[in-house]
Amino acid sequence: MKLNRRHFLGASAATGLAGLSGLPLRAQENVLNVTAYGGVWEQAIRDCFVAPFEAKTGATGTVSLGGPAQWLAQVEANPENPPLDVLIMTPDLAVIAAEGDLMDDFTVEKLPNLADIPQEFTDACLGKGTYFDYGVGGITYNKQYVSEPPKSFAAFVEGVAAGDFIASVPSISYGPTPVFFLWALNNALGGTVDNVDPFFEAMAKMKDNLVFWAGPNDFFNHLASGEADLGIYFDGRTWNHVDEGVDWIDFINPEEGGAMTTVAVQKPKHASPLAWDYINEMLDPVNQSKFADILNYGVTNKKVQYSEKLAARVPSMSDAILPPYAEIARVRNEWVDRWNREIGM
Repeated sequence: MKLNRRHFLGASAATGLAGLSGLPLRAQENVLNVTAYGGVWEQAIRDCFVAPFEAKTGATGTVSLGGPAQWLAQVEANPENPPLDVLIMTPDLAVIAAEGDLMDDFTVEKLPNLADIPQEFTDACLGKGTYFDYGVGGITYNKQYVSEPPKSFAAFVEGVAAGDFIASVPSISYGPTPVFFLWALNNALGGTVDNVDPFFEAMAKMKDNLVFWAGPNDFFNHLASGEADLGIYFDGRTWNHVDEGVDWIDFINPEEGGAMTTVAVQKPKHASPLAWDYINEMLDPVNQSKFADILNYGVTNKKVQYSEKLAARVPSMSDAILPPYAEIARVRNEWVDRWNREIGM
């Protein structure tokens, strides 16, 4: 399906009109409605960003849970009076929202902390947003079965094709797969956005030694059960398992550099001006450092000082590769169609 604005209105219908009517509305000027994923994300948003925002402004921050496609559709349905003041977005949807002229421009005048965010992260959102955190897709392995893990994507392909490892890789039904797996592996093997033959050739070589995961928990179960020895996964999720006591799992950022999977923040046009105060808190180095400690992911303010634990875990921004999300969006559907024809999982 082509990614466009109509698609997101359609997508929101799946959530039901009750989801729209249930949103908290800004009844007062000093109430700000922000967004968060559920689970640990919600608590991190409340503790790291909402709390300092409320302390500094005296305003109240309410948190709406859900997902970027739903949030974008809700803003599009009422752009003159958006029910949400701050959106956290996937990179591809951030571009679509910017191209649809639904979001305000980000400037240092409005957001002093933006001065310490790499310019390419704001440029990637067409100047109408920026990235505030990131993870890296790489190789996670079971140390009980793998004593010499592959250090690169090329070695990963070689080892799996030879039968040295059984690998668990994401299926195409998992939303980030085209970027953090297909694009990343293809790029490492010399492909381009317009030539993904290297990826599909590698998959053909590995096919007899692959299992597929549709969700992050599936991947962990594959490694825990011995169904797979290693696979393609996220750094932050791997470290979360380690912190929960799983001492047999480890992560490698491939030598070619894993794909940087980012989260953007945007402000809808006509949203409350208080959104600028809140977003500035999201970009603050102290707040971002606290957020990183909770989620085990990297953050984008160049002044952030990571804890000793995180400093050993988080790949530097220079050791990861920022995917060309706008270019990928142009050909993503073609990639998915080819995957369905040649791989099918």
